[in-house]
Amino acid sequence: MHPTPALDPRRFEASVAGRPVRLYRLSNRHGMEVAITNLGAKILQLLAPDRHGVLGDVVLGYDSLTALQAGAPSMGAFIGRYAGRISQARFDWDGVPHALQANAGPHSIHGGPAGLRFQVLNAEQPGAQTLALTHRFEQAVDGFPGNMDLRLVYRLTDDNELVVEHEASMTEGSSPASFACHAFFNLDGPGSDINGQRLQLNSRELLATDGDNVPTGALHSLHGHALDLRSPQQLGALPDIDHAYVLAAGDGPAARLVAPQSGRTLEVWTGEPVLQVYGAGQLGNGEVPDTGKGGAVHRPRAAICLEAQQYPNAVNCPGFPQNRVSPERPYRAVTRYRFGVVA
Repeated sequence: MHPTPALDPRRFEASVAGRPVRLYRLSNRHGMEVAITNLGAKILQLLAPDRHGVLGDVVLGYDSLTALQAGAPSMGAFIGRYAGRISQARFDWDGVPHALQANAGPHSIHGGPAGLRFQVLNAEQPGAQTLALTHRFEQAVDGFPGNMDLRLVYRLTDDNELVVEHEASMTEGSSPASFACHAFFNLDGPGSDINGQRLQLNSRELLATDGDNVPTGALHSLHGHALDLRSPQQLGALPDIDHAYVLAAGDGPAARLVAPQSGRTLEVWTGEPVLQVYGAGQLGNGEVPDTGKGGAVHRPRAAICLEAQQYPNAVNCPGFPQNRVSPERPYRAVTRYRFGVVA
């Protein structure tokens, strides 16, 4: 088996909106590697061992800045200032109406057209296993209340965990916020589908949505539901998934994905209250083919996203918990993507 070629950093060196874009590589003592660009803080490559110890790429992505800019904007990105859809691209905050730019029909999704996935972050790499990125969200740019500072850290541990840690803070006022890692995982590698992989969640409920897949404020029990993932389910036997699951309290992982073919496993550990599960059912359905690394054409069900976050559309759902960020209450969260192999 031929080794997976590393991405060429030179193909990502450019200036976007007057700011330098680069590709950064993290590596641990087992040879595991992660490639991240500071444009959207996007994870573009992640090399993890299979049951035989052979490293293979387990995320979808692009092999040049040109392809990345032409491709799916959420692929590999860190999403903010608010993950998911906000109904009608508007909400009231402390009695003040806020109008956002719609970018999903009449709704706003993933922070709108000025969201983090389109921004160039400041980056600093203090060591081989850590990348720190920072960004300031401005009300004049994205329409959310106040200015918010984000510090995002990616760490690749010697336990084969990719740790995604963030802190968001306000200098004054308050704002809603919800961040999420939008990596597209396929434990068997690009070019295959996820239908043979099995997923289990630590959840008893999912968020009800309307015809535009916007949360309504209601919850559905998973008992008897077609997308009940309380026990391991083969993804190919399920309908397309693009749903937010409420995570249950407990000591185990929020999610566990197993690929019998390669033997790889992925556990998601997080303190966030919700996990958005997206089975990429719409990936590559545009008029122009979405071409990734090595010329692979991205197609539906080529990957799955496991996005730990706050409640989507909570600003328009009074019954949902509100994540209010203020100078007295910064928003801190840690999500761990732990890779392993079946025994």
